[in-house]
Amino acid sequence: MKKKALTFLLAAIVSVTILGCSEKTNSNTSKKENDEIVITVASRYAGDVPMENYFRKKVEEFNNMDNGIRVEMDNIATETDYADKLRTSFANGDVPNVFLEFGGSRTRDYLEADALVDLKPYLEANNNEWYNTFYENMWDQSKYEGYDGIYSVPYGNYLIAMYYNKDLFAQANCEPPKSIEDLMTVCEKLKSKGILPFQVGEKDNFRFGHFHNNLVIKTLGIDAVDQLASRELTYDSEELIETYRIIEEMVDKGYFGEDILDTDLAMENAAFLNEKAAMHFDGTWFIANELAGNDLYDNIGIIPFPYGNIDCANYAQGGVSDLFYVSKLNKSDEEIEASIEFLKYITSPDYFAGLYRETQILTPVKFDIPSDVVANPLLDDAKEILSNTTAVRTDIQNYDSAPQMLDIVRSALQGLAMGDSAEQCAQNIMSRVDELD
Repeated sequence: MKKKALTFLLAAIVSVTILGCSEKTNSNTSKKENDEIVITVASRYAGDVPMENYFRKKVEEFNNMDNGIRVEMDNIATETDYADKLRTSFANGDVPNVFLEFGGSRTRDYLEADALVDLKPYLEANNNEWYNTFYENMWDQSKYEGYDGIYSVPYGNYLIAMYYNKDLFAQANCEPPKSIEDLMTVCEKLKSKGILPFQVGEKDNFRFGHFHNNLVIKTLGIDAVDQLASRELTYDSEELIETYRIIEEMVDKGYFGEDILDTDLAMENAAFLNEKAAMHFDGTWFIANELAGNDLYDNIGIIPFPYGNIDCANYAQGGVSDLFYVSKLNKSDEEIEASIEFLKYITSPDYFAGLYRETQILTPVKFDIPSDVVANPLLDDAKEILSNTTAVRTDIQNYDSAPQMLDIVRSALQGLAMGDSAEQCAQNIMSRVDELD
């Protein structure tokens, strides 16, 4: 527990310097205004895209329901800024009532600090009424070894796939790549025609993180994720170094674009949508948030992320993308009950039917598709890819017992964009892993 407390303290020192401290909440009273229970909901839904606009709109509708609850949103788009502020809030005790995170080891510290509400009794009440609205395979990141509870509810469902521009591929006489070897050939053909294969926004360091997740899963297999978590497979093994080498080579050959450390995801998206780059790897949310209604829609194809080993071709990065947690740190019973009521609202079949009407995304909740929804061929293709996918994992560091591993690996991968070799990347990871032991 001392080690966990130290983790929170160090996060607070870094984060408070950047973001400052918030006022602390009185642990003995509920936040009330005009006889309403006021709860704070923190998320990353600050962007001007359909899925995030829908969330904010529905929160406002919830606030107008005259149910005695008012939600105050705290939306921060940038992942690192959001994570820093959330860690700071736990360190100083001023935690949102409801917050978004991505599960696994990223939230284990909060659980071990006894700061999370066990949602299992609420989910299983009334003969599992709420629990049964979700697909059964959505709970992996909500449960923890050694704990019997369920500590979050899924909100997003996704698959990382490869998008490509059909016209640019035709100009270079390219076929969609099936393997990493194919991908390298396609990249070289595109470059020979003066076409940028990718423009990666590694200023947001999860971009290499997601690329690497797929290299591992689709080259070494699903078991490699668990082996990395247990340290049976190490980040400086030859198998892992070979995955870094692929990224290193693609950086060196310019396949990932120019100024990638000064390019963020929004700029990366714009490059693809403006036909400055021929390919883009992203979650299935990209269809709804960026491609739906875009003039480019009919010229875009979607394929599985290329495999490194054909035996792993039907594995993928995917599963639950966003989860909502309820904090009990300095919270009254009334606030917790209000938080549960809000979660039931944003995970109801009616909510997701409306979301599907506006965005057409993969969801964790079962619902009847509205009859007036227009066909979405790209989403149908994504569903076909998913139907052929036999196993998925989210960010592979989420399965590690050390919550720092995600940041450690992503930072080291970012070093590849700065000129680090694959061997140096491995060394950078292992030096930090040794500090954890």
